[in-house]
Amino acid sequence: MVDKLVISAIHARFRQLRNGEVVDNLAAQGITYRLAWGLESYRLREIAQEFAPSAELADALWNEEVRESKMLATRLYPISEMTEEKALGWIVEIKYTELADQICMNMLAKLPFAQQLADDLLNADFCTDPIKTYTALKIATRIEWLSDRCLAVTESLINSEAPLYLKTAALWYKQMYEQEK
Repeated sequence: MVDKLVISAIHARFRQLRNGEVVDNLAAQGITYRLAWGLESYRLREIAQEFAPSAELADALWNEEVRESKMLATRLYPISEMTEEKALGWIVEIKYTELADQICMNMLAKLPFAQQLADDLLNADFCTDPIKTYTALKIATRIEWLSDRCLAVTESLINSEAPLYLKTAALWYKQMYEQEK
């Protein structure tokens, strides 16, 4: 069981470092959580260094509907303990590209099964969800995974009515793919 004092200490740090401008900007973009403190990534990195990595703590934070808690969870979950099932479970809950970027950078691209995870996300069930496809492309780009299947997905996205963020991720992947070939 996670110590409530640890969670309280984390929440106190969030309140202490609150950035109202970021919160207002997120709201203007339609990014809504139950609670958001507006902390920047570097602030979350600082907070993560104050706590030992813990799957239990990360799970407790992830389960809160708080922007910074979810982002901090991606920094505190021990890579060696993350399973593919758990990773997919977290990915299913992602609603915004900002969180997808954080989880890819802080955790997913570091997993020994990152390539398999990206491939799984590109299957037909997930490919219908733009955020899951975006996450797959971000993983693939970060690990520099050259895949004809992934390239085919990017080609179809670039010439489609996909959201701009997804087209941009596809272009990033395609550029990396062409440079590596």
